[in-house]
Formats: sequence, C-alpha cells, structure tokens
Amino acid sequence: MANTQNLAELPIFTTLVDELQALVDRPIRVMVICGTQTRTLFKYSDEDILPDNLEIVSGPGCSICVMPAGHIDAFVKIGKEADVITATCEDLIRVQGSRELLASIKEQGALVEVVDAPMEALDLARKNPDKVVVFTAVGFEGAAPDVAEAILEAASEGIDNFCVIPSIRLLPPSLDSLMSDPELNIRGLLCSVHIQAITDSQAYADLARQHHLSCAVTGFGINDILEGLISIVKQIKSDKPNKTNPFDSMNQTEETRRTSRMLSEVFFAVETDWRGLGSIEGSGFVIRDELSLYDAAKRFNVRFTKGEEEIHCLCADILSGRSNPNECPSLGISCTSKHPVGPCMAAKEGICASYFRHMFGRL
Repeated sequence: MANTQNLAELPIFTTLVDELQALVDRPIRVMVICGTQTRTLFKYSDEDILPDNLEIVSGPGCSICVMPAGHIDAFVKIGKEADVITATCEDLIRVQGSRELLASIKEQGALVEVVDAPMEALDLARKNPDKVVVFTAVGFEGAAPDVAEAILEAASEGIDNFCVIPSIRLLPPSLDSLMSDPELNIRGLLCSVHIQAITDSQAYADLARQHHLSCAVTGFGINDILEGLISIVKQIKSDKPNKTNPFDSMNQTEETRRTSRMLSEVFFAVETDWRGLGSIEGSGFVIRDELSLYDAAKRFNVRFTKGEEEIHCLCADILSGRSNPNECPSLGISCTSKHPVGPCMAAKEGICASYFRHMFGRL
C-alpha cells in the first residue's frame, strides 16, 4: 500500500476525495464498466476514499467474464478437431466450459496457441498451410474492427486455412437490459476512454437518455476516476444528466465511418447469450454468409448451446451488479487465481481476480 499512501498525499488527490465526500448526501449507485478502473478502485479501498452513500458495482465490461459455458464448449469442440490450431488469448484458455477448457485439451495434445491479436492468428495460418487456424474472436465492439480486417485480408489473399469463431458482444444492448431492471437502481455509468474508439457512440447516447443516466468517460488513474465520479454525482444532484452526456460529443470521423463500413461488410448483429444476463437481442456479431469460409462455427458445423455452469460460482450475479465478489462462497476457497472456478477469476481483468489480488496480495 506504499504507493497508494504516496499518491494519497498529493494535494489534487486529497482535494478530489474531499469534494466527492462533501457532494454525496444521498444513496447513489454507480456502475463501473471497465475492469481496469474497478481494479484501481480496489487498490484504494483501504483509504476510505468513497463516501458511505456511494455504492460502486461492476458491470458486464469484461468480455471473457460474460462468456457463457456453452461458448467455451464450442471452442473446445472445434479445438479437438484434427489439424486445427486454436489461436486464442491467454485468459480464455483458463475459462471452464461445461466439462473441459482449452487448457485441458492442450494438455491432451490439442494445438492451442496464445496470440494477442487476430493478425497474429492470420500469420499462424500463413506459416502452417497444412493446418486450419481458428481464432477465438472474443471481445466487445471495440475489438471487432481488427477481426474484420483480418478476415478481409485473408479473403483478399485467398488464405483458406484461417477462420474465426465469432463471439463478439455489443455492450449497449446488455447495458440496456441491465438498466431496465428497477431493482438495480443504477443512477450513473462510469466508462473508460476505450469507449472513444467505438464506431457507434449514438447507441451509448441513446442509452443514457432513455434510462436518465448520469455518465462520465475517464482514464484509468485514481484522480481520473474520482473526477468522473464527481461529475456523475453533480449530474444526479442537478437532475439534468442529459445536459452533460459525454457521448453526444463523440462525433463520427472519416476513420470511424470507414470502420463502420468494414464492420457492415463482415458482420451483422444477432441475438446472443451472455453469462448472467441471458439472451439479448442484437448484442452479438456473426459473420455474413458471403464470408462463411471464415466462420469456424459454420465450417465445423458447431452451434453455441446452453452449457452447464458451476453452481457455487456467483460470476453471473457479480457481472450484473447484483452481488459483489466478497459474497461468493467459493472466493479464496475453491476459487483462487491459481485454480479459478469462474471466468471473473480466470480473466486478469475480471472483478474477482482484481478483488482477490487486493485482499490476498497474490497474482
């Protein structure tokens, strides 16, 4: 906690904490979407920087965490196919499906490679022409352009041993579903600057207006987050959240318009299943029929089914803001960073992983 103490002595930090403490004079619930911002708040939780009446809950902002077991089952089934290399991110390897996970089939001899980007998976396909490289396209809308670009590049070069398991999710429909639940009583939404890279800021602007949400878009440092929370509380107290809707100022540029056209060429939105939220209309991307060669689900005739999830795990409730990590009976007992039970612990940016690191001081 030494680093925290040093930062806490900075005048700007103290000023922001004092201002936030003075502002909150009623119970307010704010949802923090970004896992990195949640992790920052955990680091400072011992400092009592948040007012007692300000409750912070996490949302479905971790793409690995919202992956239902049935999708992992599909990844595993394709990964077991002969002459297939599964190219995936490190976190996804540790997420449990109904019975197996990518890590376990790798131990059994399946070819599973860790990559950081879809273009790396495409390079694997170039280097291994006798194998089919299957990229697990997991992420939110911000990850979709890179996936689309890799698919189009493969098509233009005639690379036929590369394909994608499309499991990209769109946050606005999921947030709309959550905000429609009056029991959650979310008044504000704190988003990270990552959201500025999206191609459809209008969806977020409409979401904020429809549910009368006070919103802020900030960086990842503690001072940035405190400033965002102060802005949200001021909006709530003025009862005029629409006047300072940050999404309204995110105008489309030529680059975002070009990206939108590319996404439309490759994907279209369909109903998709989310862990903790169920099936949500228009919340997932699938690959268009014209590019079906690059759709691993179609290529291997695999469907996403409803898988079996660990009954002692509260990831579903944690992702929807209905529970906190410390309420999960498995946390720190059967579910640890070395042996994760649920995806919120398996993913490095998952809320349970962040909470576990803070409480137990372990990686």
